[in-house]
Amino acid sequence: METHLGPKTDHAQPGSPGTLSIHQGPEESLKNSSKKIRSVGDHQHIVLWGRTEKCLKETTEEIRQMGTECHYFICDVGNREEVYQTAKAVREKVGDITILVNNAAVVHGKSLMDSDDDALLKSQHINTLGQFWTTKAFLPRMLELQNGHIVCLNSVLALSAIPGAIDYCTSKASAFAFMESLTLGLLDCPGVSATTVLPFHTSTEMFQGMRVRFPNLFPPLKPETVARRTVEAVQLNQALLLLPWTMHALIILKSILPQAALEEIYKFSGTYTCMNTFKGRT
Repeated sequence: METHLGPKTDHAQPGSPGTLSIHQGPEESLKNSSKKIRSVGDHQHIVLWGRTEKCLKETTEEIRQMGTECHYFICDVGNREEVYQTAKAVREKVGDITILVNNAAVVHGKSLMDSDDDALLKSQHINTLGQFWTTKAFLPRMLELQNGHIVCLNSVLALSAIPGAIDYCTSKASAFAFMESLTLGLLDCPGVSATTVLPFHTSTEMFQGMRVRFPNLFPPLKPETVARRTVEAVQLNQALLLLPWTMHALIILKSILPQAALEEIYKFSGTYTCMNTFKGRT
């Protein structure tokens, strides 16, 4: 996907506080998540960040047709200076951001030895470091206003890795630790909170081709379900959300079973081979 250096925006006027949804990945995921978050939440403004202007423009128009002010900015969140520059443009042209939704992610779906070094760096810059830069860009003003929420749409793979996606699992584990530390650090900050969402495999193009052994027992989540539950978690000021609820059992099993038993479960469930048919997009 093409990356544009420097902010590029549609025309926006300064306004009341809004929601910023940051996306870097398949176009389908941007449209699904942004529109669904709009449909189940109460937002005065929505600002979209991404790398593909065509998709951003189409999604912006669709959200506007739903009755919500929406603007887009082209930004590569893996580029620190570009993030800071675009954040400044958002404040000048739109206003303060009070809900930051970090949804940017890429996956290359290869083993360590088959992975290109630049591809490994790209996933870490976008999936992990990008959240450092966006949070640093918008959190100070939230603290001043005593009004803000940082949301990270992560993955259950942050807690339970799989072979064949070493770049993605590593970056998501790092992002989870980042959010856990950030959430604890905000406990004494009135009006500002954080929410981390850890969904199971979601039916988007990102993990297209990945197959689980028992799809009827572990069906992929619908993007609209993840969006709705995310909004509900923010409204309830919930720090951590695992989707579906059965993922709690996975975490408990990992904490009490010996490694040999876990390996047998992984083999039986197809965890070791689920990425063999991966065709996803970055």
